[in-house]
Amino acid sequence: MPHPTPPSQPALVALDWGTSSLRAWSLDSSGSVLSASTSQDGLRAVGGRAAADKTSSTQAFADALAVIYSQLGAAGVPALACGMVGAEGGWTTAGRLDLPAPAEARAFQPAAVAGASPAVSIIPGLKTAPDATGACDVIRGEETQVLGALARLGNPAEANLILPGTHTKWLQVADGKIMNFQTAMTGELHAALLEATILGDPVRRGEAGAAASPQELSAAFDSGLQHSLSHPGQPFATRVFSTRTRYLSGELEPSGVSSYLSGLLIGDETAAMLPQALAPGAPVALCADGPLGALYQRALSAQGAQMPLLEDTALDGLRAVARAWGLLPETDSTTALTVS
Repeated sequence: MPHPTPPSQPALVALDWGTSSLRAWSLDSSGSVLSASTSQDGLRAVGGRAAADKTSSTQAFADALAVIYSQLGAAGVPALACGMVGAEGGWTTAGRLDLPAPAEARAFQPAAVAGASPAVSIIPGLKTAPDATGACDVIRGEETQVLGALARLGNPAEANLILPGTHTKWLQVADGKIMNFQTAMTGELHAALLEATILGDPVRRGEAGAAASPQELSAAFDSGLQHSLSHPGQPFATRVFSTRTRYLSGELEPSGVSSYLSGLLIGDETAAMLPQALAPGAPVALCADGPLGALYQRALSAQGAQMPLLEDTALDGLRAVARAWGLLPETDSTTALTVS
C-alpha cells in the first residue's frame, strides 16, 4: 500500500509504453493528471540505443524512464506501465492471462520489474486458446485500453470493442469476461506496402509536392474505401494493386497514395470483420487516439455501423489497475458513457 500523498503531488507515473512510442502521465493520489509527456522512446528505440551504446537493455529502459521522470517532475514515485515494455524483449516479461479472463482490473496483477528504483510494475497481456489449426492470438497493451473503455461505458457485462492501431483488435466481452479477440495487422501492412513495394514509389520518390488539403486526403481515403467495399469478390492482392493503376492513370495524386491505401486496407478489414467478429446485441465502441479512430469511424459508418469513439482509454485502464492493486487509493467516483 503506498504512503498517502497530498493532493496535487505526484503519487504515480502511468506509462503506455509501446513498440514505437511512449506516453507518460504524472498522477496525483486522486488519479488526476498533473503533467504529461510523449516521446518516440518505444521498445525498438530503447533496444537500438542499448545495442549502439553496448549497454544492457535493462539499463537502457531505466535511463529512458529517468528522462520521463525528469520531464514530468515526478521523481521518486512508483510507475505502472502497459504495452510492449512487458513483452519478450521488453524490460521484463509480464506474462499473459488465458481467455476467458475476468473483465476487471483486479484480475490483472502487475509484474514487478526486478531491481527497478523507484518501483516499476507492468500489466500483463492476454492470450486466446489455440484454434482448430493450433494458432492463438495475443494482446499486449490493448487489455488496458479495454479495462478503461469498460469503465467509461459503466462496466457492462456484454460489449464489443474495436481497438485500431498498428495491430487492430476486435474484442468481445460476455458475462463480465473477456471471451475472445482477433487481430488485423492493417496498420503494419499499410506501412510495409508504402515502404517496400511499388505502391509506395510516388511517396518514397517525394512526388507528393505540396501537402494535400484535409478534404483531398479524405476524398482519397473514401475512394480507396469504396473500391474495397465495391469489389468484395476480388482477392485482396488484386484490389490493392488499384493503388498503382489509379496513380498511373492520373486519378490518384501522389499526395493521396497513402490515404487511398489506408481506405482500401481499412475497408477490407472492416468489411470482413463486422459480420463475424462482433457478438450480436451487445453495445459496440471504438477505442482509439488521434486521427486513426476517425478513419475507422468513417469506414464503419459507410457500412451502416454507428458507434461512439472513446479516446484515452489506456489512461483510464492504468488508473483502474493502479487502484485495484493499491498503487492509488480507491475512489467511488466513475464517469460512464451510455451506449445503445
